[in-house]
Amino acid sequence: MNAKPDPNDLDVEHHIQLGLTQALCDAASAGADAVLVQDILDQLVSYSDMHFLSEHLLMRLSGYPDYEDHVLDHDCLMGRLEAVKQQYGGAGAQILPLAEGKAILELLAGHIGTQDRRFTDYYREWARRNADVG
Repeated sequence: MNAKPDPNDLDVEHHIQLGLTQALCDAASAGADAVLVQDILDQLVSYSDMHFLSEHLLMRLSGYPDYEDHVLDHDCLMGRLEAVKQQYGGAGAQILPLAEGKAILELLAGHIGTQDRRFTDYYREWARRNADVG
């Protein structure tokens, strides 16, 4: 059994995160009720928090030089997700506009395509160099 983290796991996590965000967009497009929107938002916020913490650990483990900037970007994304959850989640909340869901999707996709791509490339190289160590 290999106990070392697999760099490909990050891409799998990114696909799940984008899938949850797309589900949020689909719910908004369909005019889904607040309970379903709350459920999707809860999953997206919890999953994003877990994913970001996982990335933070891997960045520290690998000595990633852009750690601080990457974490600040995560903090901004989580702030946005929490704000959307506050405004649109729960009984009696406003209906989530499709534009809001798409804005979150664009933010996450932009982060994954830039910050995460740079880290994933760095981490893959680091993992390759350290494959036989320890």
